[in-house]
This record gives sequence, C-alpha cells and structure tokens, in this order.
Amino acid sequence: MINKTNVSFLTAYIELDKICCRRFGIQSGGVSMYINKLVQERFVPEREEILPRLIRYRNLRNKLAHEDGALNGITEIEKSDMKWIQSFAKTVSKKKDPISLYEGRADRYVRGKKAANIFKIVLVVLLAIAAVVALKHFGII
Repeated sequence: MINKTNVSFLTAYIELDKICCRRFGIQSGGVSMYINKLVQERFVPEREEILPRLIRYRNLRNKLAHEDGALNGITEIEKSDMKWIQSFAKTVSKKKDPISLYEGRADRYVRGKKAANIFKIVLVVLLAIAAVVALKHFGII
C-alpha cells in the first residue's frame, strides 16, 4: 500500500517546483534554483530557516522519486511539511517570498544609486554653466 502522506508531499513539492520554474523562467529545477539563490545571497530575510528546509525537502523528493520502495518506506514526512510547502508555494507565486523581496530591495537600491549619480552629474554641469556665466558677467572671459 502506498503511503498517502508521501504521495501528497511529492505532489506539493512538484507544484512548488513548477512555481519556482515560472518565477525564474526555467524549464526544470525550480527549487534547486531557489536554493542556489539563497546560497548566493547571504542577506536574504528568513534565509536561515528556509534554506535547510528546502534542501531537506529536495533530498526527500529525490529519495521518493528515485529510490525503489521509497513511496512506502519513508516515514519522516509529516503533514506539516506539506502545509509548509503549500504555503511557501503561494508566497512564491505572489512574489512575497524572501528572494523576491530581497531582489526588489536590491533593485530599488541600485535605482537610487543611479539617480544619485545622475543628480551629481547634473549638479556639476549646472555649476560649470553657472561658473561660465559668472566669468562672462565679470568680463573675465
């Protein structure tokens, strides 16, 4: 008899993987890509909680998918694991997940830096124009 909890877990994981694939614009390996992003970006909020969970869930998924008898044999999956995956999948699909929030903040930071640099350039040009006008006014040039 197949363990229904394991099948439900596998189904929830596959759905999360599809959502992550859409999120990153890839064909497969969405959860792995999410894990890689968490590894690369050390300052993502909730990273220390989410990263080990996703790694554990990916390992469980791999066992269920590739090991003979795993659908019946694995007993470490609980309903709370499926609920977490389903909740996280909704969060990712709404772009309210930690990576999306982090990337949004990083984009705003970069845009702010660009705006500040443009402002500095404009200020320098205006000061140069003002200097030329002043020099002309006083007959120096």
